[in-house]
Amino acid sequence: MTGQPPMDRWFSSEEAMGLAASVLIGVVTVLGWATAWSDWYSYRTLERYPDDDDKFAQADLISGSLGIVAALALFAAAAVFIIWLWRVRWNAEMFCRGEHRYTRGWVLGSWICPVVNLWYPKQVVDDIVAASDPRTPTGIATLRGIPGTRLVWAWWITWVVGLVLDNLAQRSVLDGAPQLSELRTNAVMSGISAVSTTAAAVLAVMLVQRVNELQLRRPWTPWWAQDQAGYPVDRGYQPPAR
Repeated sequence: MTGQPPMDRWFSSEEAMGLAASVLIGVVTVLGWATAWSDWYSYRTLERYPDDDDKFAQADLISGSLGIVAALALFAAAAVFIIWLWRVRWNAEMFCRGEHRYTRGWVLGSWICPVVNLWYPKQVVDDIVAASDPRTPTGIATLRGIPGTRLVWAWWITWVVGLVLDNLAQRSVLDGAPQLSELRTNAVMSGISAVSTTAAAVLAVMLVQRVNELQLRRPWTPWWAQDQAGYPVDRGYQPPAR
């Protein structure tokens, strides 16, 4: 953050948005298991009825339909989660003057830019957690040197593992006519991906709750309205209407 303090801003509680994100994350988790089941169903169908195209077509339709629903749910959950992340980042910038590693645009950009999306989102969240923590000094110059928490590390590792496995599973059935061995590999990876994604979902919900709790515990006084010790000072500051 550089330049003059943005005086047209104020804090807001993001518990409702965090709850919405958590519910959608739960829905995505359930659909992830449903998708894994459908992959096993497709494998078992081809194994038992190798010459029955109708049965396999039915199993493939179930798998494809669940995949579409799961993708739509994931998109909705991602959108709400990023909106929540944007808003808690807004709060975080006012708790302390410490510079975040990336501008606010990267709250969204970090997820959609290839390659860097493997670590940028974690660093964005690391800085939000650090700025939201009441133990972080108000006048700190930068948030870069504050180590990440174990919760963020665990959430990010399980998310990346689940994402990579899910992509590998989808690629294995897009190479041509499905073979029994390919469907088995796909089913195994889908199952492992569901386990990892479930762990990531639980940790994501914990992370949402943790950030919201930190932001509710920290005094809602902007850093520019506090003295060096972190106490509010009377400079005629009045919070604007939201």
